Amino acid sequence: MGSGRRGLSTQSVLVLCGALVVAIVLAYTVINAVVRPVIWSDSGWGLLGWDLRHGLPWNHWASPDPQDIARDISTFMSIWSPGQHVVPGVLEEMGLSLGHAVIATDALFSLIGLAGWFLLYRAFGFPPQVAAIALAVIACSRGFAFPFVIFIGGEILLFGVAPWFLLLVWKLRELRWFAVPALVTGVAVMFFAKISAVILACAAISAAVLSGPHPWRDKADTIRRGLIAGIAIAIVGVVLYYAWYSRGWTAASTVAAIKWSSLVPHAIFILSCVWGAALSFGELANFILLHPGRPILGSQLEVGYLLALPAAGTLYLVWRQLRRTHRDYLVFAGLTMLAYGAVFLLLWVHGATIGQEERYFRPLSLLLLPGAVQAFLTVPSRLLRLAGALMALVGALYGLAGQARHVVVNLGHPLGVRDFRHSTADEAVVNFIRTIDVPSPDRASTLVFVPSPEIGLEVRNVRVMANHADFWAIEDMRNLKFRGRVPRLYVIVQKRLVREGKAKAMVEQFVDYKPSEWKEMPLGDFVCFYVVD
Repeated sequence: MGSGRRGLSTQSVLVLCGALVVAIVLAYTVINAVVRPVIWSDSGWGLLGWDLRHGLPWNHWASPDPQDIARDISTFMSIWSPGQHVVPGVLEEMGLSLGHAVIATDALFSLIGLAGWFLLYRAFGFPPQVAAIALAVIACSRGFAFPFVIFIGGEILLFGVAPWFLLLVWKLRELRWFAVPALVTGVAVMFFAKISAVILACAAISAAVLSGPHPWRDKADTIRRGLIAGIAIAIVGVVLYYAWYSRGWTAASTVAAIKWSSLVPHAIFILSCVWGAALSFGELANFILLHPGRPILGSQLEVGYLLALPAAGTLYLVWRQLRRTHRDYLVFAGLTMLAYGAVFLLLWVHGATIGQEERYFRPLSLLLLPGAVQAFLTVPSRLLRLAGALMALVGALYGLAGQARHVVVNLGHPLGVRDFRHSTADEAVVNFIRTIDVPSPDRASTLVFVPSPEIGLEVRNVRVMANHADFWAIEDMRNLKFRGRVPRLYVIVQKRLVREGKAKAMVEQFVDYKPSEWKEMPLGDFVCFYVVD
C-alpha cells in the first residue's frame, strides 16, 4: 500500500480509513439517537424479563402461573445470555431512556470492537494499512450498521468482546498453566455477551493447540498444550452445564430426530457464511433471491450453494497468498473455523432449534477478513484485485444504503413511552396500552397479554405476559392453558391473527373465561379482546 504503484502512503491510508470509521460511528450514533431504534423481539424477551425481576434471584423473571393467573411464578431465563438486557437495563436505571440506552450500548461496543479487531489484526502480523482497510470495510457493512437501527441484543456485544478474547487466546497460545484462569474468565465474558460465543471461545482455544511453530515436531509439548486446553474447556463445560444449560431450554436443545442427509447442505451453507458474513453477502442474496414477493430460490441452503463457489475461491486465494508469510494465522483461523463450524453442523443435524442464519458466523468472517484484504491487495492479477475491490464496494453500499433505509422506515414506526420504536405494534396499540397501564394499589389486578415481547415493554405499572404469535404454531397455542381469573384481562392481537385463527387460540387459552364474556375493541391493525369484571 505504501509503494508508488498504489499511490497512497501507509500514513494516508490510516488517516483516511480512521476518518471514515469515526465519521460512520458518529453519524450512526447521532442519527439513531434522534430517530430512536427498533427493539427486536428476541431482545424484547430479555428486556421484558429484566423488567419483571421484582426482587427475584439473578436472571429469574416473573410470569403468570398457568394454574392461577392471579399470581406469578419464578422462571430462570436460560434461552438468552444476560448481556443483551443487563447492559441497556443498567444504563436505563442510570437515567437514560431505554431507546438511548440501546444506542449507547451500540456505540460503546462498536468502538470497543473496532479497537479490538484492529489490535487482533496487527497481532496476526498484518500491516497497519491492511488492518485499517479491514476496519473501514467493517464500519461500512450491514452487520455493523444494523444494531444501530434494530437492537438485536447479543450480536453487538459479541462484536465488542470477541476480538479481545481471540487476542487473549493468540497471546496465550503457548498454553502454559497460568493461561487456564485467564481463558475461563474470558469465556465467561464471552458467554455474558452471547451464548453461542462459548462455541467460538472453545473453538479458538482448541485451535491454539496446533497454532504454534511446528506442532508435530515437539509432540510432548503439543500434548501438554492439548491437556491445558482440554482442562480449560472442561471447566467451562461443567460450569455452563450446571449453572445454565441444565436449568432450562436453549436454542441448542434438540427437538427433532437426527437427520444425517442435511450434513452436506449445511456444510456448504457454513462455507458460504464464513466467506460472506463480514459483508452480509448472504443477507443480500436472501433479499434478492428469497424476497417473499418475488422468490427465485426456495431456501437459504440454496442460496448457500450459489455462494459456495466464490467462497471456496476466496479461501483458496487467501491460503495461496498467505501460506508463507502468515502461516500461524492461517492455522489458527482455519482450525477455529473448522471447530466452530463442526459444532454448528452437529447441532443442526441433531435437530437443534438454533436458526440457520448468517449472523452466527460473522465473527469467523471477521477473523478471515484481514487475510482476504491482504490476499487481494498482493495478488498479481489485476482482475482479482478488481474483484476484491468490487466485493468490498458492494458490501459497503449495501451496508450504508441499508442503514439509510432503516432510518427512514423507523421514522414511520410509533415511538413508545420508553423512547424506542415499535415495528410490530402500531400507534393505536401504543396509545391504548397507555390508557390501561395506570398505577394501581393492586398491580396484579390487571393483566395484559401481547403477541410480541417488545410490545410488553410499554407496560410499566400492571402485569404483562407475551408470546411469539408470529412464530408459534397454532397447535402449540391450543395446548397451552391458563386457569384462574383477574379483574381486568386484555388480549391484544393483530387482525391477521384473527383471520389465521391464532387470536381465537390465544383467547381460549384462558379456560376459566366463558366465550360470551369476551368483548372486542378494534385498535388500528390490531384487536383487543378483554374481560373487565
